[in-house]
Amino acid sequence: MKLKKKTAIFISFTLGALLIATTALADITNKSGYEQLKDALKGTAESCNTNLKSFTLDASFVIKDNGKILTSENSLSKYDFQKNTREETNNSQRINGDSYSYYYYSDKTTDIRLGTDDNTYYVTEYTDEKEPVHFNNPFEEKEAADLERIFDALVGSLRDHVSVKENSDGSKELYGSLNEVQIPALINALASFQMKQEFSGQYNDQNLRLVEDIFVKGIGGSAQVNKDGLMESILGTATLSGKDVQGTVHEITVDILLKLSDINSTTISKPNLTDKKIVKQEGKRHTGPRGPEIANPEKYIGPYKNDILMEQDGRFVKIGERHLEITHLDNSTVTGKYSEEYREGYEQQASQKLEFSFSGSFDNNSRDINIEFSDGTNSGQKGSLYIDDYNAKVNLHLNRPYENLQFDSTFIPVLE
Repeated sequence: MKLKKKTAIFISFTLGALLIATTALADITNKSGYEQLKDALKGTAESCNTNLKSFTLDASFVIKDNGKILTSENSLSKYDFQKNTREETNNSQRINGDSYSYYYYSDKTTDIRLGTDDNTYYVTEYTDEKEPVHFNNPFEEKEAADLERIFDALVGSLRDHVSVKENSDGSKELYGSLNEVQIPALINALASFQMKQEFSGQYNDQNLRLVEDIFVKGIGGSAQVNKDGLMESILGTATLSGKDVQGTVHEITVDILLKLSDINSTTISKPNLTDKKIVKQEGKRHTGPRGPEIANPEKYIGPYKNDILMEQDGRFVKIGERHLEITHLDNSTVTGKYSEEYREGYEQQASQKLEFSFSGSFDNNSRDINIEFSDGTNSGQKGSLYIDDYNAKVNLHLNRPYENLQFDSTFIPVLE
């Protein structure tokens, strides 16, 4: 399952809050319900990584504002370890009509990825067999132990608000909820901070910017654990309230559903590309944790650009361009520079003009490169660079606000 970075961060926070609420369980046998749920989560993740022959993981979430869907995303991931195959499909939709789809297939010698814009299948064929398919266990991440200790500390007296039902076949049902009176002040403080970051104006079709009176109105959830101790589903809902800059109250709801199915019976078929538009390339085997190396990384050296847009008189207008140049790239490091140009008449927006050089190394677990830069006033500004090896594009994310401007993270190559 592959999610965009901000989406993954928001889901992680929400699931964290849901974990605090829905795992505050009454004691059963020798372990509390809280410990039982943690055991089920950890055991399921470990089984997906080491014990199961195959499975299907379905993840979806929806964010609503006063009942209207702001964004939704669904990801379906299939794993067949015996045949060393994996398949992923992702679809997302925004209220402004923007949509994103992603398809990926992998077997012993082939990767197939469907481009999001041009309906082209990018096929990478390897001369030798690739590394075995691997499921990333989130509890093996370096931050997992620290996050678990934080959750343990926050749960406190919430352990009595959710019930555990044991069924005759050995399966379990876990369910419960908390209302706004029962939500601890610390959770509300964390929620307020996260919501101010998340809803800071990126839903520009509604100019949604939450600034005050942000609190959690309610949290609820349920989970199904089968007789073998595998968590087959977990459903969580969080409702938060906050005011925008005009003082209008917004009720934000987040619904998250994770389902594990077709355990040891998942089948994956290689897509039929007959009569499809195909771009083929040869790949090299890579034994590290990031997966296959970028084929011919030197081809990404050169200039890229995209447009700087802003809303003016009810429509979007181009007020300049962003320029990104990669001066060096191999499968370990990258160097480059970034600059912005603004058209005459937009001097006020040009005050945000940014220019910097950067270098970095690929993260061990992805093709993301963490970078730091100075915006001319503050040093130590952070961002990340991602090389999209299948769509011939580069994604640059900068962790800084752009007042009244639309920031496009996708850069396309400048070609003759």
